[in-house]
Amino acid sequence: MFDILLKNSELCGMQLNKIIRLNNNVLNIRLFYIILLITSLFYILSCKKEKKNETPTINLFLPLSNITLNAIDSVRVKATITDDYGPLTVSVYIVNDQMQTFTLPLVKTFSGSVINIDEFYFFNNKYFETGIYYIVIRADDGNSIVNEFIKVNIIEIPKVLNSIYVGVEDFSGVKIFCNDTLGNFNQIGIISSTIISACVNSYTQQMSVLTNNGNFITYSIPDFQIVWQKSGLTTPGHIFKGETKVYENYTYVNDANGYIYGYDYLGNVRNVNSIEDGVPISFNFCNNKLLTFVEYDNYNSYSIQLLYPNGGLLSKYQINYLPFKILPNSAISTTVWGNSQNNIQMYTYYTEINNLQTFGNIISGNFNDVVVTPDNKYLLSAGNNLMTIEKTYGNTSIYASGNRADFMKFENISQTLYIVDNNIISEFNYPNSLKINSFNFSGRILFFDFCYNK
Repeated sequence: MFDILLKNSELCGMQLNKIIRLNNNVLNIRLFYIILLITSLFYILSCKKEKKNETPTINLFLPLSNITLNAIDSVRVKATITDDYGPLTVSVYIVNDQMQTFTLPLVKTFSGSVINIDEFYFFNNKYFETGIYYIVIRADDGNSIVNEFIKVNIIEIPKVLNSIYVGVEDFSGVKIFCNDTLGNFNQIGIISSTIISACVNSYTQQMSVLTNNGNFITYSIPDFQIVWQKSGLTTPGHIFKGETKVYENYTYVNDANGYIYGYDYLGNVRNVNSIEDGVPISFNFCNNKLLTFVEYDNYNSYSIQLLYPNGGLLSKYQINYLPFKILPNSAISTTVWGNSQNNIQMYTYYTEINNLQTFGNIISGNFNDVVVTPDNKYLLSAGNNLMTIEKTYGNTSIYASGNRADFMKFENISQTLYIVDNNIISEFNYPNSLKINSFNFSGRILFFDFCYNK
């Protein structure tokens, strides 16, 4: 007020300063009201109750519960899925009673809050076993998930023997043969190395071979093309004694550096076991555990080591004889085969208490091979005889006299016994000891294995 009364008596410059001061006051008042308004809006919005996000709702029409499907089949899925917001993602797949997924999912994504699905879900898993499964309808709105389970019965595809693969020694390496639908063996490839072990993985439809120079090569079958390979399994100054096996869909092999590896169909390591104090020379899976013979560096001392299949030592037992093979006996024991004083000796290894005891009687003759029979006995190839051995007391009886087997395997679907003697594969219709067929090859047979449809 004082500034206004003096306005006429002051210099022009002084009057301009007073006008500016008045304008600043007006701006300050406006800014104050703007800030007050914004603060009030934030307060009102913060006090507003947030709306709850509801879980999706599934109205299922098809499939009906307890329908029967095949392992390779399709099923009509008809459902309406609603949500208060969206977007929605709906998945359809099949699980077993332990909620393990068995099929690739059918996935549908929508930006809206309602999905109407009416289409066929095609699934393909030839490894389904006959039993009860559940079709899962899964709805996900990004905040919550809801599942609908439909009980179904699935019938498995019968297991069928597709072919037999044979590796035959040749001056150029190893010739690979495969039999056709008429039973005739035809050459499908050649490997220019010495093979010390091989196996067929029916799950992956692959054949893996281990060579004496430490290469592990996996081929696709039946086209016999290399899929993946590993090298460096040997170590300088060590006699390489390798072995291959298939267990729970993975292909296993040991090296000379103290490891046993489990590979998937792409050659990725899925399991690895580190062996203590030595090198694994042979192994087997018994009662969900891995057992291996381990040779120490002086080549005259061995142990049996018991490991978890996915790694980790459980126990080991020192032995003073040359080990040959490990086979399952009961839920808590295995039978170990070895050579003691130029005779075949059997031992029972109790895995739960880490105890080894002699079993049965000493058998004269050179050890060739031993397998478990379909009627739960042992079939031993000793010298030039095949004999069966009971698991309870170790009583022996001659199965086929004068029949030598370098190695042998049972084809369990037909219960046919295949034995190899040098360059000949012979078939026996077990338990009958009559030879029903033979196949001659031009060289010594190094391995053979069966390929199934699954």
